[in-house]
Amino acid sequence: MTNRAFFPILLLFLLLTACASEVPTDNHDTEVIPRNEAMPMIANVETNFPEKEGWIIIPTDSTELNVTVEATNAETLLFWAVPTGTETWGERELIGYDTNEDDGWKITWDIAGKSVHHHVIVQALGSDGKTITDETIKITNE
Repeated sequence: MTNRAFFPILLLFLLLTACASEVPTDNHDTEVIPRNEAMPMIANVETNFPEKEGWIIIPTDSTELNVTVEATNAETLLFWAVPTGTETWGERELIGYDTNEDDGWKITWDIAGKSVHHHVIVQALGSDGKTITDETIKITNE
């Protein structure tokens, strides 16, 4: 008879012990770092030409396009020229990159004699080595 009473009491004891214990998944020694602190952010992209109706208008006799970017948490900025149209990413051209934030994020693209009707895509590679963000501007000849 004592064996019959022992098992329910043991089961009740184990159940109460499990309910009263601390959650094992909480690790109080780990510091939580918000993911967005390392995400690269592009605040602004500007050129040396005016914008009209969402397009940067480049005079046909221009020889250089200067692109200046305000970005944070970035290690490298890549600058791509992609022809307008559908599925043209495969035709992109790397027109420059910048790895030195100290003098500002910028490139100068030699456009002498070129007819341009492109998207310029600025990609910011995160300082964490894992994240990337981009911003697009549209350029065309006058």
